[in-house]
Amino acid sequence: MANIYEGMTQTAQKIVKDELKIRWTYTSNAIEGNTVSLGDTSFIIEQGLTVSGITLREHEEVVGHARAIDIIYDLLNKDLLREEDIFTLHKAVQTTLNIDIECPLGAYKVIENGRYMEHDNRKVFHPYPHPNYIQYLMKIWLDEFANISKENSTFEESIRKYTRAHIGFTSIHPFFDGNGRVARLLSNIYMIKNGFLPLIIDNKKRESYIKLLSAYNLNVVDLDDKSEKIIEENKHFEDIYEFFKSQYHNSQYILNEVKSKI
Repeated sequence: MANIYEGMTQTAQKIVKDELKIRWTYTSNAIEGNTVSLGDTSFIIEQGLTVSGITLREHEEVVGHARAIDIIYDLLNKDLLREEDIFTLHKAVQTTLNIDIECPLGAYKVIENGRYMEHDNRKVFHPYPHPNYIQYLMKIWLDEFANISKENSTFEESIRKYTRAHIGFTSIHPFFDGNGRVARLLSNIYMIKNGFLPLIIDNKKRESYIKLLSAYNLNVVDLDDKSEKIIEENKHFEDIYEFFKSQYHNSQYILNEVKSKI
């Protein structure tokens, strides 16, 4: 297994891990439209204080995502990922304060959803799997990804596992909201368990990221209760894999910078 922190003191390792937590929280939230700056994200996480001019919802998204990262690191001590663990992550990243039976927290969606995606220079509506199919489809996802014991995978194998977990989860879209953030959290278990840094997607690449996922979704068979698999490793899958692989440098840069100065 890779030892990315080899030769580094515990202090230096903590600096890297703390900065990764800040960047991971900032970029993942920014991809979903959160406007809190990197500097303010850092202040909220490090000081535990509110920042003037930031809405309560956006503040809670920062706090919640940072808490979700702590949950991910706690899960590294396990060999098996449970459905309840996924629900716990969902409750952490969601900030809905009012109870809404159509938008359950820590439970699968109960109403149909979907979104418009760009296809052939026009927007088309893509429905996500029906709520009645979610339990069945998530069982397929868990059958492949529930085993989170160390696999001693190579970097490329770990990125591919990240890609499969991410695409599988977002294609199922099991929650009313928060699917992207939960997917980026869960998929990183396989990176960290194999001794690599968490993969952080640059929010400046948001458009490319969304377009790649949309192209995949629009070129595969819709998922339902008859599906035998949830992931197709086609050209669009490979495009996403290469994109994720290229994004690893965002974390590597932080590690290299600390290594070069401490």
